[in-house]
Amino acid sequence: MARLPILLGLTVLLLTQSAGAADFREVGPLGRFRATCEDLGTFCFADACGRDQIAAAQGCRARCPSATIISVVPTACPLLDGGPLSVLRRRG
Repeated sequence: MARLPILLGLTVLLLTQSAGAADFREVGPLGRFRATCEDLGTFCFADACGRDQIAAAQGCRARCPSATIISVVPTACPLLDGGPLSVLRRRG
């Protein structure tokens, strides 16, 4: 019978630690600028976020290399630092 309070105490302790780690309110890092670019020759349109205007424009040009930067506007958007990036291109 002495083991029951100890087991209950350990169970409560473990449950409270795991519950504190699951914070769904925390938002990932946000960028401050969104760049829009397009290349009509290859029908490539892209948006990218960055911490500053240059990083946003470079991220947009990374997705469409020969594109023209249409606009860079201040806005809050999620950053994709180190995340997977997939670019779909149509074959000729």
